[in-house]
Amino acid sequence: MFEVLHPHKNELITQPEYIQLAAEHGFQLPNEYVGGRCPVCKRRMKVRAGHKKDDGHFYHNDKLFCPTKDPASRPYLGKTPTNADPVAAARNREFARNNINAIWSRLNEMVPYLDLKEFVSILEEARRINVYGYVDLDPTILPYVYVTLINFLPSKSRNKQRKFKFCFFYEAEVKDYEDLWIDRGRECHLSRISYDGNQTKRVKVFEMEREYLTRVEYPLSERQEQWVSSVC
Repeated sequence: MFEVLHPHKNELITQPEYIQLAAEHGFQLPNEYVGGRCPVCKRRMKVRAGHKKDDGHFYHNDKLFCPTKDPASRPYLGKTPTNADPVAAARNREFARNNINAIWSRLNEMVPYLDLKEFVSILEEARRINVYGYVDLDPTILPYVYVTLINFLPSKSRNKQRKFKFCFFYEAEVKDYEDLWIDRGRECHLSRISYDGNQTKRVKVFEMEREYLTRVEYPLSERQEQWVSSVC
């Protein structure tokens, strides 16, 4: 992995930045310092020099599971609500239809080369497991539920332009979608892991911001909007 969380701040740092930080704190060997933190499981990671000048990276020094080590099913993948609320489900689906352009645009910001067929696959899966029926679901976070429903493969990307496979994970303590709106006094963070085969290349962290509703950077055509709205 090429970037990890700063040891004490909620920001990503690179391997050279971590080495410099360790030196600034008086450590001759970078791994004698506290270590960077995995953006997903939050465990400490060690640093390793690469074979070339620019491919130094971080690695887990334990045998515990983390999706950055190996691609795996998310803990909430395919889970349907245990006590679905049909009134809330209808309301949340209507929200999705009414804001489908903004949701599509937000997903495009998070998933490079998103294909419209991938978006349809997401909506079909959301309908199949009825993510709309979760009690107390805040529908404004639907884009951040949607991206966890499928794996984004290079072969399925727009014009096959995507280089890596993308999978989205929440931090390790999120075991079910309902955990996303339980008040913990802080915002849950969503990570996109870029895989080259089974090897993690990069992790990008996203805030669950709602301002996406006021911007539409990637508008659908009228025909496309009718198509995807019919799938919700």
